[in-house]
Amino acid sequence: MKRNRKIDTIMVHCTATRAGREVSVAELDAWHKARNFEPYTEVRSGKRVYAGYHLLVHLDGSYERIRPDEERGQHCTQAGMNNRAVSVCYVGGVDNNNRPCDTRTEAQKRTLVTLLKTLRAKYRDAQIVGHRDYAPKACPSFDAKMEYGEI
Repeated sequence: MKRNRKIDTIMVHCTATRAGREVSVAELDAWHKARNFEPYTEVRSGKRVYAGYHLLVHLDGSYERIRPDEERGQHCTQAGMNNRAVSVCYVGGVDNNNRPCDTRTEAQKRTLVTLLKTLRAKYRDAQIVGHRDYAPKACPSFDAKMEYGEI
């Protein structure tokens, strides 16, 4: 069943993992399940998906769709944001001491720009923001609003 959601925000996140450490969707799903994120059920397989982001960008620049845009995400606790935002998460975001750090690879940067342009074309009135713009966190470890302001 497709849900009609009014998307007015495209939110950029990071996995808060160290530079060079890959994260699979299965691993992300386990983390979010352990934190009691609300799952959605895939229509075709009937599988429950706990990973809260819509898209995940890997270190090599490849990406995976986790949730359809039509499905409510589980990525921001700010009231109402999950209902109105689509989320894109890149793997990385902290240094070797677990401090916030922009660890995006050049491939991730290119893919993020491509995905964000595609999403902005689909949701013309949506603003591009970082998770940190709606939560007391460093995520995504750079100023997404400023960096992607021209998209």
